[in-house]
Amino acid sequence: MTILSTLGPLLIALLFGYWVNIKFFTPERVAKGLDQLVYLILGLIGFSLGALDNLMEKLLIAGYQAIVLFLLVSVLSLAALYVSGLRFDSAAKNAAKQAPENKTAHALIDAIKTILFVVTGVIVGFFTKDWLTGVDELVTGLLYVLLFLVGCQLRQGNYRLRKLFLNAQGVIIALVTIAATLLSGWIGSLILGLSWNQGLAVVSGFGWYSLSGILITGLGDPVLGTTAFLLDLGREILALMLIPFLARLNSHMSVGYSGATAMDFTLPMLGKFHGADIVPVCIASGFIMSILAPILIPLFLGFTP
Repeated sequence: MTILSTLGPLLIALLFGYWVNIKFFTPERVAKGLDQLVYLILGLIGFSLGALDNLMEKLLIAGYQAIVLFLLVSVLSLAALYVSGLRFDSAAKNAAKQAPENKTAHALIDAIKTILFVVTGVIVGFFTKDWLTGVDELVTGLLYVLLFLVGCQLRQGNYRLRKLFLNAQGVIIALVTIAATLLSGWIGSLILGLSWNQGLAVVSGFGWYSLSGILITGLGDPVLGTTAFLLDLGREILALMLIPFLARLNSHMSVGYSGATAMDFTLPMLGKFHGADIVPVCIASGFIMSILAPILIPLFLGFTP
């Protein structure tokens, strides 16, 4: 019952946005709303974190957990994707040309901006935790709105489920990435002393740092949410740095390690170094992980170890 009561409303919000076309929610409004809502929620996540007792101790815990999981996810995912690329990669292996510095710089600026919102929230939460209440409930409510807008964006992008799932390369990349990532989470849980379901949940954002941190914090664990946020943020930044080099090896490594962001944020750079033929593969792989992230995180957290 815990799993259904947690997962049900989140899925309803996501699918409602995907299936129901409300004219007011134009692509421009959805994109602007997502951008603003993500930063608002990240600030509230920082507030929840700053309001915790023994804040520094818990930040050290989250940072240590994120580093361990980041190393496991990176090593195991890249190794598995290298092997699958040798076996299944049929995409043209275009040599990297010149790194699009403007895209990389923009990505780093966004990452810094994201961190600043969280840090600001932490500072405000630390000094006003006795004055402001109900922030966790507000985060949960905004989370439903966020998933509704994500559903709208997926529909407006004409991401048709059947066409995407029929892309063999994208499906293989997604499955290998998911399996290696979840294995990393399980091994990490043994190393870090987490329960198995916490280990699986914290890695299930697949690089979607804004969603994973928000989801886990909204579900009642701000320390683990901070771990997920740091883990997935680091993964996205490293993906942007490695794409020009991984593209020389095979498309599975560059697309798979980009995770859920392969369908949006890292897509321009992937297209730059692999060519236009890689775009359907990126969308398929990224879409599968984007759909599964808001399902797997509450699913795993709903289990009682």
